[in-house]
This record gives sequence, C-alpha cells and structure tokens, in this order.
Amino acid sequence: MTKRFGFLRSKRTEMGLTIEQLATQANVSVDLISRLERGNRDDISISRLESILDVLDLKLGDVFESSEMDDKSNQFVREFHLLNDKKREEYADIFVRIMNLSNE
Repeated sequence: MTKRFGFLRSKRTEMGLTIEQLATQANVSVDLISRLERGNRDDISISRLESILDVLDLKLGDVFESSEMDDKSNQFVREFHLLNDKKREEYADIFVRIMNLSNE
C-alpha cells in the first residue's frame, strides 16, 4: 500500500493533536485518519482530505509534494505536459490501452 499520507501523523503529532481530536475537528472518522497514517488507505474524497488538511494547516499540494514519485514518473509527467493537446490526447488513449492490456 502507498505511504502517500504517512506525513499526516508527523504533522498531527507536531501540532499536539490526537487522532481523535483531528478526526473530530475534520469531521471524519478516527478509522479514516488511522488508516491514512498507516498507509492502509489512499482512496479518500477530496472534500474529506481537504477537511483534514485544513485542520493541519496544509494545502492539497502538500500531499503530492510528499508522494514518492520516482524519476521515471516525473519525467513522464513533464514530457507529457509538453505535448500539444492533440498529441496528449493520442498518447493518453495509447497509454490507457496499454494499461488495460495489463488488466487482462
């Protein structure tokens, strides 16, 4: 599982908050916070994530800065965004087809 949200624990403890306090202030479940911090869950709605981040005085961009993208992924994203719209759409279609092949 991903550790994308693992940084939440250090920010929460830095602020002196318990999981229960963060959950209450963000209006989410204790289980959600706990699972995010342990890396056992990464499927969270943007609205819930923003609620948690607001309490921790973080921005949505901080989540992506804390992700563990490797160099190849970063290179792919940079080069993909340099393409014109037509080429980007063509490559996106090809990429989706390739990804679907791996699911068969």
